[in-house]
Amino acid sequence: MFRHKPPLLMFLGVILAGALLGLAACSNNTTTTTPPTGTGPGGEAIVNSDSVITAKIQAIRPQTTGYPWEIDILVQSSVDVGTLPNPTKDSVGKVVTVKTDVDMTAYKAGDVVTAKVKYVGDVPKPGITLYMYNIAPEIPPQSSPGY
Repeated sequence: MFRHKPPLLMFLGVILAGALLGLAACSNNTTTTTPPTGTGPGGEAIVNSDSVITAKIQAIRPQTTGYPWEIDILVQSSVDVGTLPNPTKDSVGKVVTVKTDVDMTAYKAGDVVTAKVKYVGDVPKPGITLYMYNIAPEIPPQSSPGY
C-alpha cells in the first residue's frame, strides 16, 4: 500500500509545478518606471537622478516664488552617484542655473562649493529645473609643511 504513494506524490508535484509555471507565464506583466523620489516646494516630482559636483558660484539671486534661491554655477567637476542618471555630466566647464532651498546668505559669487544636483520635474529633458542640495564650501587640499 505504501509503495504506490511516493510515485503518485512525485507525479502530483510535477503537475503542480508545471501548472504554477504556466500561470506565471500567462500573467499580464507590465513594465513600470522608477517612481520619483520626493517633491519640491511647488509639489513637482524630484526625478531619480543625482550627481556630486564641484562648482564656482557665478551669481546668487533670491526668489519670491518656488525655490527661495536661484544660482548660476560654473560646473568644474561632476561625479556619478551609483547607477542613477547624472544631470550635470555634460555641463562640466559650462555655467548652469540651479535652484535650491538651502540658505545661500553665507555664500557669494566666486565661492567654490561641493554639492549634489538632481533633476526636478516629471522627466529629465531640456527646461527641467536642476535642484542643488547638500551644499558645502570646498575645502582646499592641505599643503604639507616644508620641514
